[in-house]
Amino acid sequence: MPRRRMAQKEKRKRGRPPKKKKLEEIKHEAVPELQTELITETTVKRDAPETSYFVLCNGKPVKNIKELADIMEEIEDQVFNHHVTSDKNDFATWVKDIFKDIELAEKLAGVKDKKHMQLVVYKHIAHKLW
Repeated sequence: MPRRRMAQKEKRKRGRPPKKKKLEEIKHEAVPELQTELITETTVKRDAPETSYFVLCNGKPVKNIKELADIMEEIEDQVFNHHVTSDKNDFATWVKDIFKDIELAEKLAGVKDKKHMQLVVYKHIAHKLW
């Protein structure tokens, strides 16, 4: 191929407009606020997949974040202390891994008693919904 044709071909490649993106890709890339709204809506309102329910050591399943806060009144101290120790916080890990809610997971990681955990989760839900 002559040199001139190669140069023209390269020029055309560089001058082409970018490929069009799908609407979903644009929503998540272009406007971070929309992505935050989508994450918030899904984390607060939806249940975890059935295979990813949080099962307490006494056998009770927890399906979503609101249920996590609700169940704090019912569970015994030994059950709570089994899941929350100085080395680990299973609730924070579950929220981070399943719901991808890093903000709430970080808040829960520092909580060491049931009432405080319940309060943190309820405040988080209220903040996200308003």
